[in-house]
Amino acid sequence: MRLIPIVLLAGAGLAHARNNPLATKDQCEIDVLSAELSKSPEFEPLKKDALEQYLKTLKKYNVNITDFIMKDLHVAMDELVFSSVQKAANGDPTKPKVYWTDTAARRHDWFGISVPGGRYSYDNPDCIYRTVPIDNKYKYKLTGRRFGNGTTDASFSLISNMNSQNTISTISKKDLKVNSDGTYEITISSDEMGGKNHLKSDWTAKQLFIRHNLGDWNHETPDELEVKVLGNPQPWFPRTNRSIINDAKENLKESTFFYGFGALDFKTLSVPTNELKDPSQSSSLGTLTSQASSFGHFNIRDDEAYVITISGGKSSYWVVPVTTMGLLTQDPEHNIVSFNSVQSAPNNNGTYTFVLSAKDPYVYNYINIAGVPQGTLMLRWQGLPLSDGTVKDLKVHAQVVKFKDLHKVLPKETRYVSSKERDQQVRERQQGYHRIHYQ
Repeated sequence: MRLIPIVLLAGAGLAHARNNPLATKDQCEIDVLSAELSKSPEFEPLKKDALEQYLKTLKKYNVNITDFIMKDLHVAMDELVFSSVQKAANGDPTKPKVYWTDTAARRHDWFGISVPGGRYSYDNPDCIYRTVPIDNKYKYKLTGRRFGNGTTDASFSLISNMNSQNTISTISKKDLKVNSDGTYEITISSDEMGGKNHLKSDWTAKQLFIRHNLGDWNHETPDELEVKVLGNPQPWFPRTNRSIINDAKENLKESTFFYGFGALDFKTLSVPTNELKDPSQSSSLGTLTSQASSFGHFNIRDDEAYVITISGGKSSYWVVPVTTMGLLTQDPEHNIVSFNSVQSAPNNNGTYTFVLSAKDPYVYNYINIAGVPQGTLMLRWQGLPLSDGTVKDLKVHAQVVKFKDLHKVLPKETRYVSSKERDQQVRERQQGYHRIHYQ
């Protein structure tokens, strides 16, 4: 079985669309291929197995499986399948591409094609995730161009597993050496030394995982990226549709364990309902070595509100996103499902307080959970110094209160908005979302 031929629309062959460095020829080609291969009926039994694992985990913790939750789970399983195909479709380390993954569906203004959602295990609406397949036998050069001051946070992590990650080496935004014109190069090889930005690989390396976190959706732009493998390596076996589907099936099996058990059970539902764990650092289960995370889940009645207060500590970026029991954000294009360190209104003491409720309290830091009365949370703080104890400075407090009693627990200086101001807030976020996610 040979690879599906790709026919690009006029203009798609440019290095990238004029206003969006994500809209590249390689992106379009892999999107088309992934969308086509994901239709294979061979994924159906594995998708059923994944659903059963998620349900098993939820039932273990006595979660009431409502119609809302089942709907969210079916969406999550569809996206889990597509994400597995995406990982496999860009899986040839002898012909590496920079490929944007783990994002919501793109139905319009994307090369004239419709791309399914491929999110999994706590997607972050702020974050542009891009991947490059890597093999320790080869040497690579990633060239980039930063726009202005760049995004609020960025990192380039060499990982040994596409699902659990397991960081081998990393370069953060603050450590990246950038030329005066915004350009830079990153070398990747098993050599101890390379260019001025070097990631040392080893025999376990499988992928370069790139994060660009946009604090301001309306003004920040992810870097322009391109990768080359040095020399002229030849694959051991030619890549075919058959081999991509086989790789995707294996990835889906692994994803089912790491996300349906590792993330949902071990990391999240093991925490008591409506509580949040103290932030901790880890190099596995999808986290950065310079990142601290706090996991939890909530179950809120219509007449209640969930109030979360955090401190930012020494992090360069943080985010509070709300996700379903399927571990996905609920339509981030049209809903306020998260707040980050740039978007949020602070308290006088430097902390930040957020209200999660089905009814709008007209506070500025409001996250809409209408339709998601039971959900999950993975709060993140990034850009932290490695293992210097500063994670202890990060504070999280969560409580459930009656909606009518919100005024009793919110800081006196809490910023409120009118109905028109809320509409404007949503509209500006949507404009920023379109700026990045549409061609």
